[in-house]
Amino acid sequence: MITNEEHRNNLIANAFHRGMEVYNYQMNIGNYTTMLMALPKGAWPDALAGYASTPVENIPPEIGDEEISAISDYQYRDKLRALLRTERVEQSKASRVLDALKVQIGADANDLIMAFKAAQI
Repeated sequence: MITNEEHRNNLIANAFHRGMEVYNYQMNIGNYTTMLMALPKGAWPDALAGYASTPVENIPPEIGDEEISAISDYQYRDKLRALLRTERVEQSKASRVLDALKVQIGADANDLIMAFKAAQI
């Protein structure tokens, strides 16, 4: 049987780890946002749009290196945009769970989570 104290300690530990999850999503969001700044903006150029979902290794050999590089950049940009959306959605879910844990812990949740963190170091 789990005691009330053990349950509260488990809530605190879980909240700490969920907070780290939220933080890690934020790290990814920041990285992806920064990376997107170095990639093409706007729509695919008409001459390259047909290659949006073509793996680079399957692009015909007559396509030059400069065009292949541009295709790769647009594909990577599109992938990062999708990953950015996913990270934001998943971060939001993790934040909701964190909020629910804090409510269960009580008014001193933040202090208890910080104490748990200090004990981990």
